Amino acid sequence: MEPNLEKSNTEITEKPSVFGVITSPVVQFKRLREKPVIGIPLLIVIILIAAGSILRGLGMNYEEVLNSSTLEGLTDDQIEMTKTLTKFGSIFGGIFGGIIGLFIIPLIYWLCVKISGGVTTYKKMLSLGLFTAFITNIGLVINGLVTYFTGAGSLYAVTSLASVIPAGDGVAVFLSAFDVFSIWSYILLALGLRYTGGISKKAAWTSAIVLFVIMLLVSAVGGLLSSMTAGV
Repeated sequence: MEPNLEKSNTEITEKPSVFGVITSPVVQFKRLREKPVIGIPLLIVIILIAAGSILRGLGMNYEEVLNSSTLEGLTDDQIEMTKTLTKFGSIFGGIFGGIIGLFIIPLIYWLCVKISGGVTTYKKMLSLGLFTAFITNIGLVINGLVTYFTGAGSLYAVTSLASVIPAGDGVAVFLSAFDVFSIWSYILLALGLRYTGGISKKAAWTSAIVLFVIMLLVSAVGGLLSSMTAGV
């Protein structure tokens, strides 16, 4: 029993690896509870956010993305200027929005743990958020590479249902929420809330599912507004 206990304690007290979340998430989340890490995971995730946003922004076909009503009545120079502003706005908006989200979303995780009766710190939830964001932003880079090398004009990720099921813009916004990497990250979130946040399995999965449903509702509202705008 003693050698096994010693081995278990050693595994937990080892430094967690952001890359290890792909193959051994439970082990990494247990380590995060004892030794939350910020620096290296933050740097890696920021690099992924920047790379994915730049690839997607440079590869986007803005003639297809911008609707005709937006460009109607503009000269060729004005159209090119609009495309350029949209391109760099998309790139910088994606980078800065993504980075800001890295620090805001952990507050929601912290609140979930508190509501569930657990005890945690913002640092632990920030570390957990970076580990789950690592997965979602791998998806961002993959989608950015596809967009860059194919020149696809779609606003929706190729790893989501929006790229598989033909639908109008309104429904496509909702379908885009069902993304392989996004769902993967919510599964990891449930595990992280349980093992890093220290709450029960039921509370962890409930929290992750509620957050996923909220994200779907936001997507549904966004899709509805998009379809209403397109119909005007």
